[in-house]
Amino acid sequence: MNAVVQTELPGIKVLAYGPPGSGKTHSLRTLLDAGLEVFCIFTEPGMEVLSDTDPAKLHWNYIAPANPGWDAMIDNAKKITQFDAASLQKMPGMNKDKYQQFMGLLNVCKNYIDQRTGKSYGDITQFGTDKVVVLDSLSGLNTMLLDHAVGGKPIRTQPDWGIAIDNEERFLNLCCMGLKCHFILNAHVDRESDLILGGIKLMPSALGKKLPPLIGRFFSDVILTKRNGNGWSWSTAGGNDADTKARNLAWADKIPQDYKPLIDKWKSRQFVAKAS
Repeated sequence: MNAVVQTELPGIKVLAYGPPGSGKTHSLRTLLDAGLEVFCIFTEPGMEVLSDTDPAKLHWNYIAPANPGWDAMIDNAKKITQFDAASLQKMPGMNKDKYQQFMGLLNVCKNYIDQRTGKSYGDITQFGTDKVVVLDSLSGLNTMLLDHAVGGKPIRTQPDWGIAIDNEERFLNLCCMGLKCHFILNAHVDRESDLILGGIKLMPSALGKKLPPLIGRFFSDVILTKRNGNGWSWSTAGGNDADTKARNLAWADKIPQDYKPLIDKWKSRQFVAKAS
């Protein structure tokens, strides 16, 4: 006779993308209303809008953009004046040791240290569904990965781009499929050609041309963020202009920017029967 056990579903994975100032960072505070402990990883400034939240419940770690210093920039500038474009293109990289932000990001994921309190929380892949990890934003990750591949090299070859794009896809896949906790990725928006279905669409701003239309595959919800005058909203009714996905939200426009309904929906179906 088969026994029936209850298995907890993994947390929701949300991609929220839109133009600057469309409420992506500010709306993260609603995760606290959903009863979650929030772990933000910032790749760009902006955490000050959350500085009024409880440090015991909302944590952050800010990985600043590469700051190679004047000496490295002078060295890069000298190489540009000393070598022609063909020689620069063949270089494996320039001052790559000064561009280590992606390694810093991986180390934060392996052992999350809250910069607000100094407390260490360990590997984010071990977090349960009472927690949510937020990466804000994809634009900073784009820069980190190109820097990781070439450093200060001014001419990026196709293989250079390929390395950066592959790393980005692998990292995002790990966040979507390797994390048991909830995960939110904030991204800016670009207008790109849809190489799969054709036409021009709004897409998350990622590396290359082929990756942006693929990013949403493993997210449970893909939301377009909007600013309407002095208010903010979400849209899952992208139509032919934007790719969206709604597993925990309604298919609608002008949705209030609030993560609590998504978490409540997930909680309502979080257990599935599994025969052992």
